[in-house]
Amino acid sequence: MGGSRSEQDYSLRDPNKGRKRKIPDHDAPEPGSDLADSATPSSKKTCGELAIGTTTLKQTGDVKVPALAGVPSKNRLLKPNRKTPAAKWNSQMMSGLEAELLKNPEADIITLLGPRYSQRLKSFKGNRNTNPARAFPAKDIRSILCVTDEATVLSELEPEVTSLLHNGDCLSEAIVYLLANSEVLYEGVSAASVMVFRVNEGIALKVTHSRSLVTEYASLAYLEEHLPSFPTPGPLGLIKFGIFYLLFTTLVPGLTLEKAWPSLAEDQKHSISTQLDKLFSDLRSLPFPENTPLGSVTGAGCIDGRQRVRTNAEPILNVAQFEDFIFFASKGATPVYINFLRSLIPTYPQKCVFTHGDLRPANIIVRQSDTTWNVVGVVDWERSGFYPEYWEAVKMTNNLFPGDRFDWYEYLPRCVSAIQYPIHWLVDRVWDANMENS
Repeated sequence: MGGSRSEQDYSLRDPNKGRKRKIPDHDAPEPGSDLADSATPSSKKTCGELAIGTTTLKQTGDVKVPALAGVPSKNRLLKPNRKTPAAKWNSQMMSGLEAELLKNPEADIITLLGPRYSQRLKSFKGNRNTNPARAFPAKDIRSILCVTDEATVLSELEPEVTSLLHNGDCLSEAIVYLLANSEVLYEGVSAASVMVFRVNEGIALKVTHSRSLVTEYASLAYLEEHLPSFPTPGPLGLIKFGIFYLLFTTLVPGLTLEKAWPSLAEDQKHSISTQLDKLFSDLRSLPFPENTPLGSVTGAGCIDGRQRVRTNAEPILNVAQFEDFIFFASKGATPVYINFLRSLIPTYPQKCVFTHGDLRPANIIVRQSDTTWNVVGVVDWERSGFYPEYWEAVKMTNNLFPGDRFDWYEYLPRCVSAIQYPIHWLVDRVWDANMENS
């Protein structure tokens, strides 16, 4: 994930503005009717007034307001209060209904509202301190979430998470409540693409529409079992909610290396590089399970993330097939050009090692102790899994460009530096310009 974060970092509408509608006046008496005929000249009022007993009502279009004795008669409009809990609830429900009806104009609205709609609305009217929903900007994922969306637990929730999901009559309601009161730690550049929240002092929640969170959860669980010394967030559960995936993890407090880097002295930068070299040497020592496809530990396949993300359609069982995958999606390169580039790649056997796939300062969490900065976490494992040993070196310079002045690239951990795999790195740089997802 790109972008900056807060100092305590996760180091993991009403869209229907009220349109006036012309409503037929069904209560107007028909000419010749008993009601019309009963109106005598003495009881008739001027245009816009009705007489009921001894009280005069002023008709103001939307609301009829009694004229008060001793108060000058003026047309007054009582505007609806859209900030009450019940009003916010209905607004949220309307947004969800609109989204569902766009997908299926023949959907049963009663079913979409759910059996508890009336009960929940009544409870909101009876409790003015309840806050079922807040107004969020359109780019905020929370503006899209709706309690009518289905929520499914994909990976068992730990007790510390289930204890947070107690508001509401169902899981969907509880999630909406929880997120409405959570602190935003990170927000993706693209509108409503990915957000990370602090839901309490020890738990972070990552939300995105990408299924890659399934890979991230699986990798965190895999490392927790096979390399518990590696500093990753602990996986606490995974939920599919509407079109979004929600990943609960432990919160790693600290700063991203991206934020801390400019203030580091040269010896501190070398220290960070040395720490990362040790950590990733250990990570790469994990044995590659036999007869296992490359890519995610879930078996979901390989990911090549550039400007856009590509995934393989068929299982990839060895390094040669992985290179077939990389050199397949071209903007128009000829077989002659492709074969020439591939002939430059060294032919010695390549190991498959556990790979992060997006190692950069924004995904490295550090914390200061006196004058020493320590690596305390590595987050964002969406593109992780078992890949050829050179792949980490290729991917960690995805953001490097000719005018770059960020000297992080002069301190890359040696075990995953391009220095170890110069030909692979250079060939990928040349090929990158020809790729469909670049």
